[in-house]
Amino acid sequence: MLTALYSILTSVIRIAGGAISDRLGGENTALLALSTMLVGAVLMTASHNFALSVVAEILLGLGMGVSNAAVFKLVPQEVPKAVGGAAGWVGGLGAFGGFAVPPVMGVFVRQFGDAGYATGFVVFIFLAVLSLFLAATLKRAHARRLQESPASAGNPKPA
Repeated sequence: MLTALYSILTSVIRIAGGAISDRLGGENTALLALSTMLVGAVLMTASHNFALSVVAEILLGLGMGVSNAAVFKLVPQEVPKAVGGAAGWVGGLGAFGGFAVPPVMGVFVRQFGDAGYATGFVVFIFLAVLSLFLAATLKRAHARRLQESPASAGNPKPA
């Protein structure tokens, strides 16, 4: 049931994430969503309480779903001449993550026994921090491009 809740929530929230990305921009949405994911991962890692773990799972799902929408807002902005190829890379890397992350989490279970299930979510802490760094880097680069050439960044100068 919890797996289904996570999967459905993450999928459905992408719709709202797209609307948020349209309003706030891809970078800002990614920073917000990844921060939410980070909070969920920290709570999940530290939790020894079922109810808190469910809240943490919901935060992880919200953060991941909204950040997915933010990525697809960023693709045409960052690689306008290769949107299809970049979207293919994004989808492929997402599929790889779905394949690679669970075994990495399993290493924690093997190393730490029952405590390893919660400790395994440290993988998501690492991924969230790395992704926050990348999103902040994109935001700085986009702001720099806007300052250098507003017309080439999709914001023509007023006449």
